[in-house]
Amino acid sequence: MKYFSCRVLLLASLLMAIFLPATSQEVIEGSWTMQASSFRKQTGKQITIQFPAGGTLSNRIWGTDLYTDDSSVGTAAVHAGLITVKEGGTVTIEMRPGAQEYEGTLRNGVTSKTWGPFPGSFVFVESYTSAPRIESESLTLRGNWGMTAELLRGENGRQFTISFPPGGTLSEYVWGKGTYTDHSNIASAAVHAGLITPEKGGTVTVEIRPGQDYYEGSYVNEVYSRDYEAFEGSFVFVEKKKEKPWKSQVIQEDVIQGTWTMHAGSFRKSQGKRFTISFPENGKLSDRLWGTDLYTDDSSIAAAAVHAGIITPREGGTVTIEIKPGAQAYEGSSRNGVTSKSWGPFPGSFVFVAENR
Repeated sequence: MKYFSCRVLLLASLLMAIFLPATSQEVIEGSWTMQASSFRKQTGKQITIQFPAGGTLSNRIWGTDLYTDDSSVGTAAVHAGLITVKEGGTVTIEMRPGAQEYEGTLRNGVTSKTWGPFPGSFVFVESYTSAPRIESESLTLRGNWGMTAELLRGENGRQFTISFPPGGTLSEYVWGKGTYTDHSNIASAAVHAGLITPEKGGTVTVEIRPGQDYYEGSYVNEVYSRDYEAFEGSFVFVEKKKEKPWKSQVIQEDVIQGTWTMHAGSFRKSQGKRFTISFPENGKLSDRLWGTDLYTDDSSIAAAAVHAGIITPREGGTVTIEIKPGAQAYEGSSRNGVTSKSWGPFPGSFVFVAENR
């Protein structure tokens, strides 16, 4: 199931019915070369397999979350973040029909390849990267340290509370700060954000956001997140759940809690609309800034606000922007200790306005 229902109760019942692992099921002693093709045509059948410690990865792996059934099951389980080569482990797969396409990705040090139509597939029914499990009626998801938010993409404004166990292992797959790409490792991003630690684990709430045009990385809390260009999906950490979806926060009377890397590219088609944004104290200026008074919409809004003399990095502050059409030229200048750059034609712009509507 790739997308989640908009109704919380339906979400809970579907996930518990479909994705909880089978009980009282025979465990097969698997090898690291084992494939699932012998179970082809047994759609829906679940097989629990135990892989020994000290395994060897195979290059026979195609797909992401949904794998061709001639892929190495053990290698796919490492790719999915469920087990490690060093320690081995136990996983449960479910047989699925063939698919028209399998997308390759790099995850957890394993590269899977892309493939076209194939007659048989399998998924991991305990794969928290593809289907979080319900831990309680409060909809706290029990996560693991390989979990990403990719398959929550499109659930913009939805919030998911996730509990990570102690003794976690940090991942190098983190992109962004404040706003992270949705293929980032959620637990490692939470460590980067200072919310949990690998030793103690912890519980965080993520909110799914639209894709951004740029993600700026940083080194914080012993986690190195990297820069990334445009990516289709994002998430942020929020303090607590709220009933209103994120998209309702960007109507004119609400205040958006911004980050110092935030830009206005996602509002490009909202010309004439105004958005009020609050930036926290002790911000870090970005060098992504083009224009004077009229700024490109991929500029850091906060850096532009400092450039315009409205807020300071030390104190933060609240500003209101208005979305404007693109312009043929943007003139750079130095103001208030911030240098903006010149630029030519660009498809979207914003300006600061003095008051809210």
